Amino acid sequence: MDGLLLERVPGLPERLRIDVGEQRAVVVPHAADRRRLADLLTGLDDPPPNAIVLAGGAVRLVPAEGGLLPHLTVLGNVVHGHLTTHSITKQAAREQSRVQAFGCGLEDVLDRYPHEITPGRRRLTGVARALGAYPRVIVLEDANGLPTWGSLLSIRPNPDLASVALLLITTSTTRTAGFDDAE
Repeated sequence: MDGLLLERVPGLPERLRIDVGEQRAVVVPHAADRRRLADLLTGLDDPPPNAIVLAGGAVRLVPAEGGLLPHLTVLGNVVHGHLTTHSITKQAAREQSRVQAFGCGLEDVLDRYPHEITPGRRRLTGVARALGAYPRVIVLEDANGLPTWGSLLSIRPNPDLASVALLLITTSTTRTAGFDDAE
């Protein structure tokens, strides 16, 4: 299993499989359901009885707002993701983080703080940070009022996303453009 497999998870199709390289969207009725599913997928919550949740490797969550630390620059946030998941030097983490940030189109904001960049750039910084952990699955949490994930990821396609299974969790079908429906 190289990706994500969900079976008998309440509120989802009976069986949902997302392979590495695929981008799928799940629409849930309420923001609380979105959060519960994100917690389940990242291991913060136990699966319900008889449900199966299998991931082919590490799972990383990108919260709707990007999940950034406000006292760190964009580059500092991506480096922090590397340092907390790998035993590497800070210099090596900075070099790898620059590559991840460039892949997400963030090269012009590396020295800025989260409050100094747009919500879309904060979201992309969260993706760069997640990619730095070399996960097999990235869960994108969505929220109304923010740029859609599909629009952000299509501006500058990132080849590193081909190495992960990408799951968007949203409450609105109008925010799923660019993702296959999880059926």
